[in-house]
Amino acid sequence: MNYEQTYEYQTDNTPLAQAMMRAQAAQAEADRAKQDAVAAEAIERAKQEEIDRAVELSVRNNSQLQAERMGIRTNRVITSQSAGVIPPMAEVEKTTVRVLGGIEVSYQQAKDMAEVGQITQAEFNKAVVEGLAARGYAAPKSFR
Repeated sequence: MNYEQTYEYQTDNTPLAQAMMRAQAAQAEADRAKQDAVAAEAIERAKQEEIDRAVELSVRNNSQLQAERMGIRTNRVITSQSAGVIPPMAEVEKTTVRVLGGIEVSYQQAKDMAEVGQITQAEFNKAVVEGLAARGYAAPKSFR
């Protein structure tokens, strides 16, 4: 529709002219609503992009997340064993150990078994290392 026709309808008071003016007004309102929606969408998209940039920056600066992405587990529980804490000998002697396929005995009983040859010294040492590890301790060098 060209401007001459629009002008012609706007000066005409016939029912057809009035219908055309209402249609033009409705179209103009629809166009404004569409422009408002597009503007709101652009604002929302800009906000989301800002959030995404902030998150990416935060992730890049988060050493724990970087480590996890590289496969390094950072949420481990630190035990005295992982820190390398070696208990005093009195604590080692309180340790229960498993020998001969899972029989649980005291440190002294296992030591006696090793002295009489029921188990090897290597089996005794391994049992002590495992017993201490179960309690969260590292074994003294003499048992490794």
